[in-house]
Amino acid sequence: MKKLTLALLAAGMLATGAHAQSSVTLYGSIDEGITYNTNNMGHGTATLGPVAVPDFYGMRGVEDLGGGLKAVFALQNGFKSNTGQGTIAGEAFSHFSWVGLTSDRFGALTLGRQLDLAADALRVNSNGSVQYTFYLFHPANLDNLGIIGDSINNSVKYTTPTLHGFTASGMYGFDDSSTQPGRVVSADVVYSQGPLRASMVYSSWRNHAIPLVSGLGLGSFLGQPLTGGQTFVARTQDIFGLSALYKATSELDLHGVLTQVNLSTQTQSARMRTAELGADYHVTVANTVTLGGYLSWLSGTRYAELGVGDVYALSKRTVVYAQVTCQHADGVGNAAMPLLAPSDSPNQTAFRIGVHHFF
Repeated sequence: MKKLTLALLAAGMLATGAHAQSSVTLYGSIDEGITYNTNNMGHGTATLGPVAVPDFYGMRGVEDLGGGLKAVFALQNGFKSNTGQGTIAGEAFSHFSWVGLTSDRFGALTLGRQLDLAADALRVNSNGSVQYTFYLFHPANLDNLGIIGDSINNSVKYTTPTLHGFTASGMYGFDDSSTQPGRVVSADVVYSQGPLRASMVYSSWRNHAIPLVSGLGLGSFLGQPLTGGQTFVARTQDIFGLSALYKATSELDLHGVLTQVNLSTQTQSARMRTAELGADYHVTVANTVTLGGYLSWLSGTRYAELGVGDVYALSKRTVVYAQVTCQHADGVGNAAMPLLAPSDSPNQTAFRIGVHHFF
């Protein structure tokens, strides 16, 4: 009787598998190189580690439930290639971990830890992403374009089906005193068809702990000290953004980003505005020359940054690159490029060579 029960169970599992196809994809990204920084608190410094794209590994799965309905999930963690450490201590999947249902007719509903839509929709058109350099993301990543762990916990997200190239998404992150002390609301509209990819985003955080450290070249910000690795806590952080990438010709891509971030504490407020432009010229199928930069205005300081690079594809998955990025700050703050220790002057330059592999 026991053997018969096991046989029936096995047959049932095989029958289920015949009607519901499923797949799991393992993927990742690893970058390594060396950067020479001309001004690291007054000293020239060579540093190793990832810069082109945040190192990550993950898995995505899908199960066809029939009738156009599918179950989906995704897990992704960030790490540092030079040390093997996770980008956020104590978190197994720091970028995202979500599960949900998707339908060709009704769209997708997902729940869990998910990327802020500013990162999800704006980043893909930005210099920092397209040109393989985190140094070209904006001061202290206040607009959340770079993926450094500002994902939304306890969130529910709905994405519409694609209609004439348009999709829209809305996300709500629930307030949870232990993992997310304030609610988050995020929404976007994305267009992708032909040579144009564009997006519009609004994201609103409450009581958000932001790891600015001294990434603004300031000793304090809105009355809160930034020295000693202290985290800045924003009572409100409201992000507005527009982005676009246009394939002007087969050789030339043009892209740009506009963002505004409104910040406040219990007693003070500030606003950061950023305008970014970039161009990528494909000299050959394998070789691309990049040029990009931005201007950011924040609390009495203007940050101007420009980067030029050469990216050579050894294959569809592996590239080598060389880049030079310079930042100049006018006003009360010093230069402070993302991922680098701030300058002790208005100027900072980074020379970078590296190799990047997607798997």
